[in-house]
Amino acid sequence: MSQESSRRQRFWAGFRCGAPVMLGYAPVSFAFAVSAVSAGLPWPVALLISMSNFTSAGQVAGANLMAVNAPLPEIGLTVFIINIRYFLMSLSLSQKISALPLGKRLLIANGVTDEIFFLAMQQPGQVSGWFFTGLSAGPYLGWVGGTLLGGLAGAVLPHALSSALGIALYAMFIAIVIPPAKKSRAVALVVAGSVLLSCLFRYLPGLRLVPSGWALILCAVAASAAGAVLFPVGEETEGGQAA
Repeated sequence: MSQESSRRQRFWAGFRCGAPVMLGYAPVSFAFAVSAVSAGLPWPVALLISMSNFTSAGQVAGANLMAVNAPLPEIGLTVFIINIRYFLMSLSLSQKISALPLGKRLLIANGVTDEIFFLAMQQPGQVSGWFFTGLSAGPYLGWVGGTLLGGLAGAVLPHALSSALGIALYAMFIAIVIPPAKKSRAVALVVAGSVLLSCLFRYLPGLRLVPSGWALILCAVAASAAGAVLFPVGEETEGGQAA
């Protein structure tokens, strides 16, 4: 088998592995684009955000801040804090992916998401760069394609329908958080703490003056730090109960 044929086979093997994620990403990015356009962003801007970010939570936060003309440092730091988990995922994947030059590693790192990371780590043995490229290519196309369709639809849909589709994003985030919170007391307490802090920034007279982006940063960092101090890794048993 030629080297080119082997690369093609590895790429398409990865693409088939990531196809279900591609189908799942499309409706989520569609809802994101509709929500972003409804908030006042032009659809090409929403499309550019998806092409350059490839992350749901970071994009939603960034687009919301852009829509209210937040300062660039606030937008940048907010998105950085939300997406910082990808540093840890990339460090883990660096031990899983076969040897590649630094430039190629930096290139394929743009395809790291929660679901792609999980699928890559589940593969037996080392993962080739071509397999990972195929694994992330499908989800990326689904994400960008869904954003394009959602952006075009958001420009013509009634505002009431656009707002309803925007709620789907937050429903997705809730669906992600609830299962681990039900299994782990630590996760549940950290989530409850972050919600409490968010409410304080939303309703207390003095804290209401803090811009939403900085409030999000403070809530995320404070809740994460408290969770790390109160519930260090290894303190819980497999059943999720405190040791």
